[in-house]
Amino acid sequence: MSDQKCPKCKGEMDLGSVNDSESSDLKYISDGQKGMFKQATSIRQGHACLACGYVELYVDAEALKKILKK
Repeated sequence: MSDQKCPKCKGEMDLGSVNDSESSDLKYISDGQKGMFKQATSIRQGHACLACGYVELYVDAEALKKILKK
């Protein structure tokens, strides 16, 4: 469990990982990228509220910053 509280209902949040059964992970593609070919950043971690079901997902912030600087 996580010490973090849900931003929606203040319930207890559970820490976990994200896995898509068809590929090894989910991807985030920023609209802030320039050019025709966009790079994706892996979403690897998440929190889920045990009370209301709200989910937060986290990307590798440093990897995303590198992509946006290109």
